[in-house]
Amino acid sequence: MFLDNLLPGYMGMLAAPSKLLKRFCHKEMVSFGLLANLHVMKRRQIISGIDSIWDIGANQGQFAFMAHCVWPQLPIYSFEPDPDSFSQLKRNFTKYAIPGQPHNIALGAEQASLELRRYANPVNNSFLNRQEQNENESYDKVIVECSTLDNLHTALPITKAAFLKLDVQGFELAVIKGSAEFLRHCRYVLAEVSFSSSYTNGAHADEVMLALREHGFECIQMLDLLRDKQTGHMLEADMLFVNKRLDNPQ
Repeated sequence: MFLDNLLPGYMGMLAAPSKLLKRFCHKEMVSFGLLANLHVMKRRQIISGIDSIWDIGANQGQFAFMAHCVWPQLPIYSFEPDPDSFSQLKRNFTKYAIPGQPHNIALGAEQASLELRRYANPVNNSFLNRQEQNENESYDKVIVECSTLDNLHTALPITKAAFLKLDVQGFELAVIKGSAEFLRHCRYVLAEVSFSSSYTNGAHADEVMLALREHGFECIQMLDLLRDKQTGHMLEADMLFVNKRLDNPQ
């Protein structure tokens, strides 16, 4: 789940248009820090020229809702494998009149059936084992269908400048591997990355950066950096990448 950075959040709120502020009555759908960051990045044209938003690891649609607040005219395609979370995601698309379409499927490196671990807090759901799992923390398992973004995006409207958000709890490398063709038409990637071993065999931030660099992406922003309170070591952050090949084809 994307983390709140309260100071930029409140400063961003002061600059936000009134129609965006009206959305704040839906507190269950809003991370104030992320919403403010998205608004500021649009206003400063750090993110610009996009034609669609692709939400991988959508949960119940929190990111889709915030992206819709900032880019209300753009279609949003959300992907969520957990059937319970997807039910709420689908309702939220209807409730908030979000253009686009939600999909009840996982994305990875290949087409397969995978075992999803589901926790009490669904933002922790993952195909990988949690390293810091509390002994008393219970979870159940469900088999879900997985495909690749390359397989699925061809059946959806053509995109030439997509904005891709990744929040997949250590499964980033698999998603990237299955998105090689899509990434050629993707302008930005916003990925939650980990600097610690939160999940067994989960992707490290360095690996995600390297994988995206191979597709022409460069990290231009680090948002909501979380540090260990005792050691000061970096734990996780949201990283924004831009595709340098879109304007400079190779």
